[in-house]
Amino acid sequence: MGEAVRLLVVEDSENDAELILRELRRGGFSPVARRVDTRMTMEAALDVRGDDALWDAILLDYNLPGFGGLQALESIRARDPDIPVIIVSGTIGEEIAVVTMRAGAQDYVLKHNLTRLPQALRRELGEAIHRRERRRAERELHESLLRLGETFTQTAQSLAALTEFRDAYTAGHQRRVAELACAIAVEIGYSENRVEGVRLAAVLHDIGKIHIPAEILVKPGKLNDLEWQLIKEHPRVSFDILAPIDYPWPVAEIAYQHHERLDGSGYPRGLTGDEILPEAQVLAVADVVEAMSSDRPYRAALGIDIALQEIAKHAGTKYDAAAVKACALLFRKKGFEFSDGRAARQGRDAA
Repeated sequence: MGEAVRLLVVEDSENDAELILRELRRGGFSPVARRVDTRMTMEAALDVRGDDALWDAILLDYNLPGFGGLQALESIRARDPDIPVIIVSGTIGEEIAVVTMRAGAQDYVLKHNLTRLPQALRRELGEAIHRRERRRAERELHESLLRLGETFTQTAQSLAALTEFRDAYTAGHQRRVAELACAIAVEIGYSENRVEGVRLAAVLHDIGKIHIPAEILVKPGKLNDLEWQLIKEHPRVSFDILAPIDYPWPVAEIAYQHHERLDGSGYPRGLTGDEILPEAQVLAVADVVEAMSSDRPYRAALGIDIALQEIAKHAGTKYDAAAVKACALLFRKKGFEFSDGRAARQGRDAA
């Protein structure tokens, strides 16, 4: 018994198909084959579900009446990107052969040299196993990353809940800042993965306020120097809380930097320019806009227009110009709104 193989032979000549199978038997194969000669019958054979759909390879004639090899390859690859396809044709030049390889064929064999076919088929069957194993590994990795992302999200929600127990506004502020920061990041052109890092950092950026007495966070009057110094320490505390968590993004550092300004006027470290992560610059813009458009114990909400005027005034000096431009576009041209329909909460998040 030869090596069993299930073949879909796309060939209009019954005699040529038999010659192909005979050569494969000589080369040590025991083929079970179905011959088709139209696009409709080929696609029907490929679309069969169950055991009958398990073709090990496809042998494809390049020239069929009313049906070209490139059309066939397009249909095949749309259904199965991994199945080996070998062009077996009597009239194919090197230029056309290269085109078919680029279109998804693995090899080509001329009909006057069929003795090469068994070796080519055996090699491509082995390569197909590697391709499927690699694709399976990629799927498993993707699923693992999704599960990991869910874990990160759950961790972020749990940490954010710590602040909500003692200051419901801070948690609401973090959620809304995350919405705006992600929208800005998308508008700028961040990848989906990078946006996820921005989202997590934004959801958690004020977690350091857990160390500030609640009466300071909601104090209706002016803060004294000691209270202000406590407020200015919250990015550092956020960093200390988040740094031990092994996120695939610099979440802790982004949170640490969200009150830094390009001109060095921010806090707690007075960073300037490129010392500030781009994600932190996006977060800074979202943080200021949300805070200014919200009610505070010591003032009513200033509104989105005033907030946008403020960041525009300092675009390129305090705030990243691209983030400012994207934020203005979202509100003024694209109708951005916070998901809860409100931008008003009490708190001291502009600090």
